[in-house]
Amino acid sequence: MKLIVGAAVGAVLVLCCGGVTIAAAVGGDDSPPARSANAETTAAASIPTESPAAPVVEITTAAPTTAAPTAAAPKPKPKATTTAPAEPKLSVEQQNAIEAASNYLQFQAFSRSGLIKQLEFEGYPRKIATAAVDSLKVDYRKQASKTAKNYLDTQAFSRSGLVKQLEFEGYTHAQAVYGVDQVM
Repeated sequence: MKLIVGAAVGAVLVLCCGGVTIAAAVGGDDSPPARSANAETTAAASIPTESPAAPVVEITTAAPTTAAPTAAAPKPKPKATTTAPAEPKLSVEQQNAIEAASNYLQFQAFSRSGLIKQLEFEGYPRKIATAAVDSLKVDYRKQASKTAKNYLDTQAFSRSGLVKQLEFEGYTHAQAVYGVDQVM
């Protein structure tokens, strides 16, 4: 009967106290009352009774089991990245055409159409030769001025005759005029 009353009193205290843990010990032994595993502070209170067999009630203030949410910054969302589509693999012939065009430009000045014609003469198909030339970053105005200088180093030209000669080589009118203006 004492056990039932002690349990009822403990249950009422748990309901009334909210975050408080109550441990009840029944019996007359001198063993210490049970303690909560997560208790921060313990206040032992004995309820005086006339009988040594009366329940002993220990009130323990329990630490919260979960940490209160802090005002920490939210995790940043990963940034969406856009990757450029991978360039298609080039065939050996395409790679060789690009290398050949680059090599020609190191030693001689060419117009765009003149370089494509040179690659075609070497046996590259027109489509591959054009793609190779267009893949290079070439300043054809500078190429026109180099060609104009080369002509003037070996021959005499009038201004208009040199412009016509550069156009014959495949330079646009604007490229030819720029080239001639750089050397005359």
